[in-house]
Amino acid sequence: MTRGDSSRVPAMLRRTTAFTAVWVTAVLVLTAGPAVAGAAPEPSPTPTASPSPTATTEPSPTPTPTPTPEPSPSPSPSPSPSPSPSPSPSPSPSPAPAPPAARDSSAAAAAALGEATTPVLPSSVRLTGSTRYTLAAGISKAVYPRGARTVVIVSSQRAADQQLAAYVAGSVGGPMLLVDTGSVPAATASEITRLAPDRIVVMGSRAAVSDAVVSRLSAGRTSVRVDAGTTMSLSQKALVAATPTAETVYLVDVRQLAAAPVAAATAAATGSGFLVVEGARPPSPGALATLRAVGARQIVFMNGTSGLPTSYGNALRSEGFTVARLAGADRAGIADSATAEYPSTTTRGVVTASAEATGFGSPAATALAATTGQPLYFSGERCLSDASAAVLQRRGDKVLVVGPTAQLRAEVETGKGCTAVRTTRQDKLRSSLQSALNRNSSSSYTVTVREVGGLGETVSMGGATRREPASMMKLFAAWGTYKRIERGAGSLSTRLGSGLTVGECLREMIWMSDNFCHTDLVHWIGLSQLNREIAAAGYSRTAYGQVLRGQDVLYAGNRTTSDDLTNLLKRLEEGRLLNATHTRHMLNLMHTQLFRSRLPNGLPASAYQASKPGSLWVSGGLLQADSAVVRSSSSRFVVTVIGAPGASKAGIRDIARTVYSHFNGSFGAAVTHSDLHVRTVRNTPWYRSSAGGTIAGTIPSGTPLQVSDSRRHWYKVHWRGGYAWLYYHHVRTNLRY
Repeated sequence: MTRGDSSRVPAMLRRTTAFTAVWVTAVLVLTAGPAVAGAAPEPSPTPTASPSPTATTEPSPTPTPTPTPEPSPSPSPSPSPSPSPSPSPSPSPSPAPAPPAARDSSAAAAAALGEATTPVLPSSVRLTGSTRYTLAAGISKAVYPRGARTVVIVSSQRAADQQLAAYVAGSVGGPMLLVDTGSVPAATASEITRLAPDRIVVMGSRAAVSDAVVSRLSAGRTSVRVDAGTTMSLSQKALVAATPTAETVYLVDVRQLAAAPVAAATAAATGSGFLVVEGARPPSPGALATLRAVGARQIVFMNGTSGLPTSYGNALRSEGFTVARLAGADRAGIADSATAEYPSTTTRGVVTASAEATGFGSPAATALAATTGQPLYFSGERCLSDASAAVLQRRGDKVLVVGPTAQLRAEVETGKGCTAVRTTRQDKLRSSLQSALNRNSSSSYTVTVREVGGLGETVSMGGATRREPASMMKLFAAWGTYKRIERGAGSLSTRLGSGLTVGECLREMIWMSDNFCHTDLVHWIGLSQLNREIAAAGYSRTAYGQVLRGQDVLYAGNRTTSDDLTNLLKRLEEGRLLNATHTRHMLNLMHTQLFRSRLPNGLPASAYQASKPGSLWVSGGLLQADSAVVRSSSSRFVVTVIGAPGASKAGIRDIARTVYSHFNGSFGAAVTHSDLHVRTVRNTPWYRSSAGGTIAGTIPSGTPLQVSDSRRHWYKVHWRGGYAWLYYHHVRTNLRY
């Protein structure tokens, strides 16, 4: 048969017969080398193999176009679904005794790998567990509810071994379970007892899975270890043992194993082979011997050219193999392409997380896809890519999510692409914000929210409306100051006309919201120059009003929008506004600034915020506003609220809670940042009528105080029913970060 031949035997039917008929092939691989952990060399070529190239020579034929992989049209039987039981709770690992080692003989391996159990395709939409052990055990319960003849075990710490084990499990028709090097987790032990297998297949060396563990699990059963010194040689042994006849073999480079789950699942599901090779060198004699041992004709690359270069394909062609490459910019794209290798009779798409570091679902998902014969997909936290969703829709398959909701949110269960999910979520946020605005209808607010990363959700409620921003305008002055420094036209230590340095004025302008330093820095940049820079950067509805040089810019008629302020801070958070040093400097000033009674007080204590509020008496009353970068363990976003006269701090806090809850879920009490902003650090002289005036007394060390106003380094605080002026070095922040 050739690849794509409609007469190809379905994988699960082939598994039940092939392994008892081709033991001799398996023997050639599994007996190659001593039975010492990690010491087995690569297998030698079979007697019929033709000469292979050495590592120092590389054939150089004329490159041929890469053929497009063809789908296999032959249908494979689809198991009838049944409900999936819930995984057992996460147990503590159990110590294991140390009896004799499992047998490494190839005859035992062939017998062990030759027993298949028909899997059941779960009907549930998600399979999950509290640990990787309970997840694997839960999948085993769901797919093999009536037990299994063969069980594959592998170390929970060996990622490459797990993908090979998933391939073997799928090829022989049995579950994959996880163990530790020297102990067996209770979930695994319990599931093996329930399965009552005849034989245990151990993937990996004794350094990965000890003999004591194998002996405990195989009491009264046949056990066999598939062991080798490297991932490549282990892969060769696994291929010959699990799929002794494989006309098509899927190759993955050992340096780029991200595509290994796709290769393992696709190979097992289609009765093909899976092999890990070293793409940086010509095909090794062991790899060529293995391909010939299984009768391979068609080789399919699962990496791009950086992993498996064209020269590697040319070398294989010179040995008589045909070569194809599955398209895809990443493993999610390769997985999408691999669906063409499956028959049209699949009904589910097994979905796992794209980001391997975010969870533990990938090996379990690979084994699930491999044993049930369903395609494997990779998803972001909230959604599948539009391309993956389109493939699912075209095939008519429903998703089967593997992993907890903290890793893959409920939206993934819909099978929708990110564009559709983003639209739905934005509509939901817009509706929630409208409810918050209705609850605070005594004034009007413009609101803009932009998610950083994630789905990139964006909602603007009147966000293009130009309004007086009060002290939030200082964010543009800070940006302009840093940009002038980055052009080499000054530094943080440059002395201004007031006597303060640029760095000192930046701190007072953001940390203390000082209006004098705001004026100093705007005129240091040049008001007209700053307006030109603001416009050139795309903040088209933001500008300072015109005042003479040296005049106060606070009441200059400045205008901006919640859209422009949100875009500014989103670029800052993304590192696209300033260089890395100045990004950290500006965010730190915003994070530690003193006035946090608006947006920050609508967030949980665990949230990070870097904010800049504003309030100003204007015609019609006091306006309130705030803009903040907010981070949590699962989201980042920027929110800006500009209220009209009569707006309240409580209204802004309500909006903050609404937005945070949208991205992170509801929470209890919000943090309360005190209005006692600073605390004296020594017995502090205070001045009654003005900064630097006559000393009127002393404020004791450790006294918390509310700041009312400032004049550069001088702070005006509430004291004894009136006001007092203090010099800045006598106080420190009284707020927690």
